[in-house]
Amino acid sequence: MTLHVLPVEGLFGLHRPWLSLYGNRLQVPSTVSEKETELALIQRSIPNELMVIILGFLEPYSLGKAALVCRQWRILSEHPRLWEHACNEALSLSIPDRGERQKLMATKYRFSWKRMFIHHPHLRFDGLYAARNTYVRTGVVEFTNHKPVHLVSYFRYYRFLPDGTFLYRTSPHVVSKVAKSMAQLPFPVPCAGSGSAAGQCAAVKLPRNRGPGGPGGGKEWQAADKDRAAVLWGHYVVKGNKVHCTLVYPNSTSTELHCHLAMWSTHPGANNRLAIESIITRDRELGSTAELVPQQEPNADEDAPSVKSHSRGLAPCVFVPWEQVHISPLNKPSHEMDFMIV
Repeated sequence: MTLHVLPVEGLFGLHRPWLSLYGNRLQVPSTVSEKETELALIQRSIPNELMVIILGFLEPYSLGKAALVCRQWRILSEHPRLWEHACNEALSLSIPDRGERQKLMATKYRFSWKRMFIHHPHLRFDGLYAARNTYVRTGVVEFTNHKPVHLVSYFRYYRFLPDGTFLYRTSPHVVSKVAKSMAQLPFPVPCAGSGSAAGQCAAVKLPRNRGPGGPGGGKEWQAADKDRAAVLWGHYVVKGNKVHCTLVYPNSTSTELHCHLAMWSTHPGANNRLAIESIITRDRELGSTAELVPQQEPNADEDAPSVKSHSRGLAPCVFVPWEQVHISPLNKPSHEMDFMIV
C-alpha cells in the first residue's frame, strides 16, 4: 500500500507545496569532473615508501604542518613509524625502557603512537621556554620630596636537549635578543642516531627577520655571540610530568641551583607551559666530590642551613619555537605588555 500525501492547506490558509515532494527522488547534478586529476611532479617522482623516509627527518610539530600541504602528505604523516620515532625521542628520559613505552602505547593510548605523543606530557626540543618576571623597586630620592618607583622586568630561559642536558639563563633582554646565545651550544654534545635526533644536539640556525622587531644588523648578532658566556648548563631528569634540573654556577665548585618544574599544556599536544614550583640554591662544602644529580624531591633538604629557597621569579614558562622568536609577544616592552601570559 502506497501512501500519497497531497498538498493541504496549512494554518491561516497557507499553502504548503513542498509536501508534494515527499516520496520523489531528485537528481543532484554532479560537480566532480570525470577527468582524472593530474598528480604533482613530486608525487609522480617519489614513491610513498621513500616519502615516509623523508618525512621522518622532520620534527613532530613540523610533520603536523607538512600534513596540511596536500591529501597525500596528510595520509603519509599518519604512518605509525613516524610517530613511534617521535615518541622514542621525546620519552627516552621519562620512560627509558622501550618495552614499557610499547606497553603504555597499547594499554592507555589504544595502539596509537600519535595519540601517545599528543596526550602524554613531554618536553619540547624545537625551541626554548621563557618566563617573564616583574617586580616593583623603590628608587633613591634625588632632589625631590617623593620616592621614584621602578618596574623591573627580567626573564628566565630554559632550553632542553634530548640527552638530559639543559641550558639556563637569566637576562633583562627579550627573547629575540637572547635566542642566538641559547641556540648555540657552549660545549660539544655527542648524539647517536639519525634524523631529527642528531640535529637536536647541534647548534640551531635561527631564521633572520628583517622586519620590525628583528635584529637590525650584524652588530646585534655579534653581541648575542658575546652573551654565550652568560649561558649556564646542567642536567635534568623527567619523572611523569615533573622536571628536576640541577647545575653548578660557573667559577664555583660548591653553589648549586635546583629547579623543580611541572609540564602542562594549554591544549592537547601543545606541551607549551612549564610551571616553576620551586627554585633552590645549595652550598656544598668546599672540596666536595659528590656527584651532581638532580633531586627527585623539591623540598628534600630545604631545612638544611646551606639551602635557600627563592620565592621570587616563579612565573610560568611559555614555550617559544625557534621560528617564532622574533614575533613572540614576549618581545614587547613592559609599557606595552600590560598582561601576564599564563
